[in-house]
Amino acid sequence: MLNGIWMAMIVLAFVGAVCTGRWTALSAAAADGARQAVETVLLLLGAMCLWTGIMCIAGEAGLTNGLSKILSLVIKRLFPNYGKNETVREKISMNIAANMLGMGNAATPFGLSAMDEMQKLQTGDAPTQEMILFVVMNTASFQLIPSAAVTLRASYGSADPYDVLPHIWLVSFGSLLVCVLMCRVFQKLWRA
Repeated sequence: MLNGIWMAMIVLAFVGAVCTGRWTALSAAAADGARQAVETVLLLLGAMCLWTGIMCIAGEAGLTNGLSKILSLVIKRLFPNYGKNETVREKISMNIAANMLGMGNAATPFGLSAMDEMQKLQTGDAPTQEMILFVVMNTASFQLIPSAAVTLRASYGSADPYDVLPHIWLVSFGSLLVCVLMCRVFQKLWRA
C-alpha cells in the first residue's frame, strides 16, 4: 500500500509539472531533495558512530550492565514467564537499555535475540502475550538520550538542541506507560 502512495505522489508531481509547465522546478526540487537526503544520512551516520562509540565505552565501564541489572527487576515483574530465564532477561534488558540510550540500531539485535530465546521456551508458533508486550515496549521505548532528534535539531541550527529533552522524556515515558497498560487490559479481556 505504501508503495502505491509513493507512486501516486510521483505521478501527481509529474502530471502537475506537465500541466503547469514547471519542469525546471520539478527537476530542481528532485535534485535538491536528493542532496538533502544524502547530507542527512551522512549527518546521522556521524552521530550514530559517535553514540556507538560512547555505548562501547559505557559497556566497558559497566554502565550498560548496571542499567541492565536495574532493569532486570522490572523485567521479572513484566515478563514472569521469561524473567526467570537469565539469558532472556539479559537480552531484554540490553534491548531496553540500548533504546533508552538512543541506540535503536544496537537495540534491534538484542530484541531479535530475546524473541528467539522466548520462542525456544514456548510450545507452538503463536506469540505469547509476553512476546507481544515486549514488541510493544520495544516500539514505544523510553528515550533517555534521543541522539537522532538532537543531531537533527543541531544540524538545522537549533540554538539549544537539548532543550527538548524533558518533553521527549515525558512523551516517551507516557507512551510506554499507555502501551504497557493497554497490553495488560487486552490480556485481561482476552482471558475473559
